[in-house]
Amino acid sequence: MLTYTGCRARQARLLATMERERWDLFVTTNYRTVYWITGVLAPAEIPIYFALTSHGHTSLISSVKPGEGAPVNDYFALPTYSLERNITDLAHDAARLLRFFPPGTRYGVEGNFSCTHGTRCQALAAVQRLRRHKDEDEIDEIRASLRLCAAAYRRARAILAPGLTELDVYLAMHEAMVQEAGTPVDLKGDFACGQRSLTAGGPPTRRRLEVGDLYPLDIFPATALYSGDTCRTFCVGEPRDEQWKAFETVRYAQRLAEQIIRPGIAARDLDRAVREYLDPTFFHHTGHGIGHHGHEAPRLTPGSDDLIELGDVFTLEPGTYQAALGGGLRLENNYVLGPHGLENLFDFPMEL
Repeated sequence: MLTYTGCRARQARLLATMERERWDLFVTTNYRTVYWITGVLAPAEIPIYFALTSHGHTSLISSVKPGEGAPVNDYFALPTYSLERNITDLAHDAARLLRFFPPGTRYGVEGNFSCTHGTRCQALAAVQRLRRHKDEDEIDEIRASLRLCAAAYRRARAILAPGLTELDVYLAMHEAMVQEAGTPVDLKGDFACGQRSLTAGGPPTRRRLEVGDLYPLDIFPATALYSGDTCRTFCVGEPRDEQWKAFETVRYAQRLAEQIIRPGIAARDLDRAVREYLDPTFFHHTGHGIGHHGHEAPRLTPGSDDLIELGDVFTLEPGTYQAALGGGLRLENNYVLGPHGLENLFDFPMEL
């Protein structure tokens, strides 16, 4: 989970933004942002409000009570179940608790919050900017997700055989993740095998694996809200020479990107260098930022306006998609660009 120290540091950076933007009050109804700044992880479907005054006072309306020592000054409980009354409109109940917000002339607002007085300022861009560079406790959560990815790939590699279905492989990977995490895990990703993987991804089907199929497994689990995002491609049976050659080509493209990347380089230039090396079947992005969402800045695409910055956490995922190879072949690692250079956060072996 996120740490008190990390949350306080993020609150301090938000306060600096508030001073620059001349906001008297910051309010968010985004449960992801609330977790980022308080460490309180609430269900996505339940209303939540967090407020930070320009004096540093924090208030939270949530169905989840902050833990001992959480960086929250005032907590207002939002009941979701009661024997005394029917609870049918949580948004209305939450709004009734908003009276504690102090008067302010300028509100920085992220999400659905109506100001009854003063000036409402859109805070989404500022929050996205603040959340781009991850603190160490955030990176630790991504590492925790990557440990689940490694457990899933170990299981897939051990059982992969002709006759199994995509669903069989998915269930085995999911079980390995749950065992590793010690708690239920939501496993999402791409589980299309063989020719189906040339243009499709998404959930597994009852399609059976055949000898010579390439199986790109792109997964992004998260026990909290931070997910790693990785891909390994395995061959069903012994790989052919042309599959090994394609594997080495994609691996070199990834190394090429690793060598080029540096603070200040345009994301589109990095994407172009990888795209020029690979064949025309490479149809998707070269990579993207990761963190609270699956795709964040920097976005490594031909049309991106992003520049690579110190502190970015991102993926590199080149690939090739040729019918003659028996399916798609994609390799994906996760990185942080720190003061001492590029660090690969996922050291699971590259195997075909």
